[in-house]
Amino acid sequence: MTETLDKRVVTETVAATARMICAEQPDVPEPNSVADLDSFSMVQIILELENIYHVRLLESLEEFDGAEFSELADIIVESAARNQNMG
Repeated sequence: MTETLDKRVVTETVAATARMICAEQPDVPEPNSVADLDSFSMVQIILELENIYHVRLLESLEEFDGAEFSELADIIVESAARNQNMG
């Protein structure tokens, strides 16, 4: 990935991924933010986002305490930029 990620697009992808994964699980309501996710859903979403954006997120989210999809998007954009600078 050679271009800088657009945070707005990443935020939309994070939200869509969260909704898709939660819809696949019985009795899990549609999330409106990261704060609505249980830990199982969060891990599934993170793994899916790692595949989409080719970044490692799980380890860097140990201290993450954000509540909004946009805050998670910030981490993805920063991680992708770091990878681009290293590669």
